[in-house]
Amino acid sequence: ARIQSVVSNGGAVDGVRLLSPDTIDLIFTEQSNGVDLVLGMPFRFGIGYALPNETAYYIDGGRADSRACFWGGWGGSIIVNDTARRFTFTYMMNKMAAGIVGNPTSEALCTALYELV
Repeated sequence: ARIQSVVSNGGAVDGVRLLSPDTIDLIFTEQSNGVDLVLGMPFRFGIGYALPNETAYYIDGGRADSRACFWGGWGGSIIVNDTARRFTFTYMMNKMAAGIVGNPTSEALCTALYELV
């Protein structure tokens, strides 16, 4: 979470700049939008991260204009960086569950988080 917070905080943490604002903007420049040939699900991708869409409706409501990016893994893990709200959320389960990118628990946690902020 701490390493990823560089993205959520515009490229700097504790006064140390690691990424330029232009690099952060590249994350949100759509590179592809459609069914991922490996995952078999529709995703939007910027540079290095997926962007909210109907598959990831629980990330900032799936809004196309969101300044949130994310990725997860089989079993339920997920990382969300939201530059508009300046937060990083990570979840790592202690028992794997079905799910290609996240699982029902990580979806519920993200949904609850966005209801709070």
